[in-house]
Amino acid sequence: MTNLSQSSERFISLRELSPYAQHTAVWLRSLARALKMFRLYRSENPVVIATREQIASKLAELVNQHGAMDLRFTPSEIHLVDEPVIRPGVDSDENLRATELQLPFQVYRDGIRRIVILPEVPLAEIYVLFDALRVTGVGPETQDDLVTLLWQGNLTHIQSESVPLEQTIYLSVHRGSEGGGGHRGLSYAWSPVGSEIRADLGQQLGAQGLHRDTFDDWALCDSFVDVPTAYHSMEAGFDESRVRLMEEWRDESACDWAGQTPGIVQRLLELDPGDGMRTSLVQALVTWLAGALQRCDWEEAQRSLAMLRQVDPQSRWTCEAMTAALSGLGLQEIAQRLDEDDARDQARFSSLMVAIGQPAVGLTCSVMCLCTKVRPRAAASTAICYMCSDHPEWLAPFVADSRWQMVRNVVFVLGQIGGAAVVPLLEEVCAHSELRVRRALVQALGNVPCDVRLPMLLEQLHTRDPQLLAATLNMLTRERNPRVARAILARIQAPDFESRSEENKRALFNGLSEVADDHTVPALEQLLTEGGWFARRTVARVAAARTLRRIGTETAVAVLEAGLRSKSEAVRSACLDAMSSRMNS
Repeated sequence: MTNLSQSSERFISLRELSPYAQHTAVWLRSLARALKMFRLYRSENPVVIATREQIASKLAELVNQHGAMDLRFTPSEIHLVDEPVIRPGVDSDENLRATELQLPFQVYRDGIRRIVILPEVPLAEIYVLFDALRVTGVGPETQDDLVTLLWQGNLTHIQSESVPLEQTIYLSVHRGSEGGGGHRGLSYAWSPVGSEIRADLGQQLGAQGLHRDTFDDWALCDSFVDVPTAYHSMEAGFDESRVRLMEEWRDESACDWAGQTPGIVQRLLELDPGDGMRTSLVQALVTWLAGALQRCDWEEAQRSLAMLRQVDPQSRWTCEAMTAALSGLGLQEIAQRLDEDDARDQARFSSLMVAIGQPAVGLTCSVMCLCTKVRPRAAASTAICYMCSDHPEWLAPFVADSRWQMVRNVVFVLGQIGGAAVVPLLEEVCAHSELRVRRALVQALGNVPCDVRLPMLLEQLHTRDPQLLAATLNMLTRERNPRVARAILARIQAPDFESRSEENKRALFNGLSEVADDHTVPALEQLLTEGGWFARRTVARVAAARTLRRIGTETAVAVLEAGLRSKSEAVRSACLDAMSSRMNS
């Protein structure tokens, strides 16, 4: 048995635990990290295979040396008999805590309250446990549960205790009123009294619960048998029946149920082609599709979607059911998996989202926001462009999202779509507090008609961010426009211009020189000559002279020539620099 490392010891107060509990706590944390890896990478990945072997061998070593590992589960804790080995509130690394604290709730949620791992446990049974934990922890839409998966594994050295199956009983309670009336139903605002609990449950017609109406259609027996005799008469066939059941179960498990589904669906439609049957099939197929998406099984998702198109070709029921199903997926898990997938799987995801259409817009936008690598984000943004090219209004909820990353990415997509239809959505982010969103806005406006993008661009001239200002001026000066020249000149003449950085000042003057004409010469002449004899050399004065030189008209040149004869040294110097650069060019 290897000793615990110092990095492992800091995750829990080991002084409170026995040696076996200490080692169990470290192993459970390693298991939690490994399960996250198992969900991100494919099972044939060499790193996954090596990690599975290492964690399984460690578990076998622990139980062989210390005896059976008796783990008891609550919603937030795991106990080794009565010692808490996973519990909230212990100082440790936040990322690790978030991973390990999911483990007790995952097991408890599926109804398991205790797992006992016996000595000499085979590695194959440990792998069954790992696979069950991996499958049931991928997200809220999984249709598998730990109890079923462990039972199917036919385990001998891993035993579990789960909660018993119980009948849900709906109590009837009465709330009195002055008029003698009352309210009947299941209430969470008040509790039924003892007499109501002891009363007959559900005897009224149509009532819910454990009532006599449930058994009204059962035929009463007119004969009886001796139970011990009947049992012994059937006992001889028990072993044969059990063997036959196991063989049938193995044959069923070996079959590809997905391959059999089209035939079953077709047969059901032949028996009942009505709307009721189609609605039920749509719900079942949408659930299948959502589960495949949660597992990132793109091929299976495509198969289920193709069957949906056959059952509901006009999408009469699919859209609403699909929207509800996709809203419950674990988006973080899907994004993490896409980050690790290859380009082929990312392309499959993109094409699948386009095929689903409007119900997948929210899922795709969230994936685009949550992915950390460029390639899956590019695949998601491409899919959104295809989905929303004719309906950019579908992106309206995401433009108003509180996450600036989401808004920036959606603004980029709107820019790729382009046209006048995206303008109302882009107008909503003109005053966004995040600079990176407004930078994306300026880039997006490049694909918008000039007459409608101009007001939004002029609004960005007040910024002092060098990147945003440069991008805005670059977009504004693509063509000469007197309105643009007046707007830039107004920013230069503003009282707060002197408080701007030199980089800002030069950018504004350079932008003005691209669009200015003779109408701006008087204002530039004033900037050049202001201050009289006591004028000093400033960035604005030098930039005004160079802007006049770049305008190059007779009026602008005349102002520079007059400046060369000025009595102010600063004015003469600025004009001389401008005229010298003109002659050199």
